[in-house]
This record gives sequence, C-alpha cells and structure tokens, in this order.
Amino acid sequence: MLKLRLDELLFEKRMNANQLSEMTGIRYATIDDMKKNKAKQWSVENLNKIMQALELQSVHELFEYTKE
Repeated sequence: MLKLRLDELLFEKRMNANQLSEMTGIRYATIDDMKKNKAKQWSVENLNKIMQALELQSVHELFEYTKE
C-alpha cells in the first residue's frame, strides 16, 4: 500500500499543515487528510505543489510502500 510520508516530512521541516496550505494554495482540510493518510486520492497537481514547497528531489521522499 502506498502511503504519504507528509506527516514525517512536515515534522522534519518544522512546519505544520496550515503553513504548507498557505505555501501551496491547497485547502487546509486537503493537506490535513493527506497528512493523516485519509485521502482516497491525490491529484498530481497537489503532489507537485507539495514537492516544490518542501524542496523534495524525488518522489521516493514523499511516498512509502508497505505490504498489506
């Protein structure tokens, strides 16, 4: 199962969901759902904005794969 590491990344960058929302223009509720891995789907546009805002170099930094 693919899982976003957004919660961990925000902690590492000393940021919160509200700050990321302001930086990206993505609704706070959407960021919060993504952070908690409650979102059913992720738009490529939002993922791109998050990667740019967090200055990530690879999608491997954003995702984690675990077997169910």
